[in-house]
Amino acid sequence: DYLYQYRTLCSNLERSLSALWGKLASEILMQNWDIALEELNRLKEIIDSKSFASPLNQVQNRIWLMHWGLYIFFNHDNGRTLIIDLFNQDKYLNAIQTSAPHLLRYLATAFIVNKRRRPQLKEFIKVIQQEHYSYKDPIIEFLACVFVN
Repeated sequence: DYLYQYRTLCSNLERSLSALWGKLASEILMQNWDIALEELNRLKEIIDSKSFASPLNQVQNRIWLMHWGLYIFFNHDNGRTLIIDLFNQDKYLNAIQTSAPHLLRYLATAFIVNKRRRPQLKEFIKVIQQEHYSYKDPIIEFLACVFVN
């Protein structure tokens, strides 16, 4: 509650962003998945719209957002669909491929358990083929064996 009040009163953008990260963390710790998802979406909008000092800083913020989002996505009722929606966006998929290929395993898991997203799976298989030489994982290997080999 204090972080919310602080954010509304704060005029410094950096401190307000830090308070939003803290609010996201506290909602995750309290297991308020719906509110945590709202905070995650607020952070996503800020990260996507804000001009950072360097593009690397923006990519790092996207990667942190995806890592924190894992708690929400695998605990929220609609999370397996939401992780596919977020991670499959070009900006976020590029961040995964360049700096955090280990996040591909979570996206692969979401595709495996989500039958409604099978058409998007073909696009993801292309990503697996591109990243096959730089990143290997049992889940990724399983999908590669089933759909590529």
